[in-house]
Amino acid sequence: MKRMKDKTFGFTLAETLITLGIIGVVAAMTIPNLITAHQKKVTVTKLQKAISILNQAYRLSYEDLGEPDNAFNMGSEMYFKTYWNPYIKGAELCNNSRCMYKKGVSSPNGDSQGMGGDYSGNILLPFYTMDGILYIVFTGATSGNISVSSSIIAVDINGNEKGPNRFGRDFFYLTRLENGKGVVPYGYNLSDSALKSECSNSGTGWYCAERIKRAGWQIDDSYPWK
Repeated sequence: MKRMKDKTFGFTLAETLITLGIIGVVAAMTIPNLITAHQKKVTVTKLQKAISILNQAYRLSYEDLGEPDNAFNMGSEMYFKTYWNPYIKGAELCNNSRCMYKKGVSSPNGDSQGMGGDYSGNILLPFYTMDGILYIVFTGATSGNISVSSSIIAVDINGNEKGPNRFGRDFFYLTRLENGKGVVPYGYNLSDSALKSECSNSGTGWYCAERIKRAGWQIDDSYPWK
């Protein structure tokens, strides 16, 4: 009986090149989407962490010291040492050179919003935590020639030294509620339509943290990400 010779089958060079080409096209189409999805997830996770840290610190501070009604008059350094530093592990007060936004913070609509400010005075209180998140507590704001108190807290989830320094991407506005009720995203009391209109490619991005929260801590396809 004759034995059949073993036959070895393989791909030709042309078939191999075609296969590699198809793999390359698929990768080019899917990898950017995977990267974007990962970036969005990291953004949401860091934003949630920042809000949690601020909430815990503010509530503990309120239990011990009450409402910081005189924060503006105290000045940033004393306000930080009294109401924030004891309640946030590893918090470090920022100096001008490390915290200043030389090119400002951009909005989804392309406008640049200055974040220079007097970091050494009593308007802005900036501090870093060990995870690289930058917090900027607004103790006051200027309306004409009058200084008024402010409850806004800005967070930059990767610090001002890394980009893109843009509202809705790595820079978000929160607000402190009185009577120890916590820190929540800015625009928490607005309608869904108002949030989507403002947190859009034609808006300033001030209310993007609240939009993310209401979407179940998700960044959807209509969000002004790019």
